Amino acid sequence: MKVLFALFFGAVTAVAATLIHQTLPPLGVAVALIATYSAIWWLGRYFGKRRYKVAALVGWLIVIGKAGSFGAGHELLIQGDTPGSTLLTIGFIAGLIAVFQRN
Repeated sequence: MKVLFALFFGAVTAVAATLIHQTLPPLGVAVALIATYSAIWWLGRYFGKRRYKVAALVGWLIVIGKAGSFGAGHELLIQGDTPGSTLLTIGFIAGLIAVFQRN
């Protein structure tokens, strides 16, 4: 049950990051990256295990991967511009740092 909560929590964090990263481009991306790192780090502190951080990162990656690929109507939620590329690369790196950081 905790793993499902961690997956859902990571997915909700990714939805929030996807929606906020385009607002006020430098500030929106910074808020999205900080929220991604903080959410994954907090989940590890809350449950006390790294496996839940990994589950949250996997949930985050599933949603971000879907948002960064073309949909049925050829729409993109995360475009290939500077804010979108920054969210994809630095967001993944921030998630990895949060996972491998000690509780």
